[in-house]
Formats: sequence, structure tokens, C-alpha cells
Amino acid sequence: MRAGTALALSILFGSVVFAHHSQSGFETPDKAISMKGTVVEFRWRNPHILVFWDAKDDSGKVVRWVGELGSTATASASGLTKDSLKQGDEITISAIPSRAGTPQAIIGKLVKDGTVLVGRAPTAVE
Repeated sequence: MRAGTALALSILFGSVVFAHHSQSGFETPDKAISMKGTVVEFRWRNPHILVFWDAKDDSGKVVRWVGELGSTATASASGLTKDSLKQGDEITISAIPSRAGTPQAIIGKLVKDGTVLVGRAPTAVE
């Protein structure tokens, strides 16, 4: 019974789940950016982990960014934990920015203290 229900729900909502992973609002990987910043908040949650950080723009103004990682399960499998980042940590981010020019991104690589915490080419969020 449960297997049948799960199958029916996956068929019914499959397109909704696929749409959730759309990246149409973000640039293509060839337009990835890199920056240094300071962690403001680290939200260990599903469906995606969020990192908020402050970074200076080209004019020296501090801008608050938000970046998205994969799920907690995916992050845990690669060694990331809910305690991996804390407010005030200095980080370097490589990410795919928002097409709208807003300070939002999909994080591809995250480095803290010379250690790669998340490391892959900036591509689709899993």
C-alpha cells in the first residue's frame, strides 16, 4: 500500500519537484564569480542549506549575499556539518550569481581557512 501511494505521489508531483530545481533565474556556469566575505548566518535546513555573507562590491560598499547549497543529507555525505560555519568566519566563495543582479547565488565552492568545505565547479544544485 505504501509503495503504491509513494509511486502515485511521485507521478503526480514529479514535475513540481523538477521545477523546484530550475535555475533559470541564475547565470550559466561560465559566468561564475568569486569573492571573499564574512559569514553572517548559516542555515542548516532542507530543502537547501543557506549561507549569508557580507562582501565588498567594486566600490567598497558592503553587500549582504545569500547563497544556496544542496540538502543537509548531501552536505553531510561530503563532510559538512551544521557547525562548519559560524558568524564571523572569513570565507571565499565561487558561485553562479542571479541573472537579476541581486546578491543571490548558487554556491559551487566554499573555502574557510584554506580548507575547501564545499568544492565542485559551480553548477546545478543537487
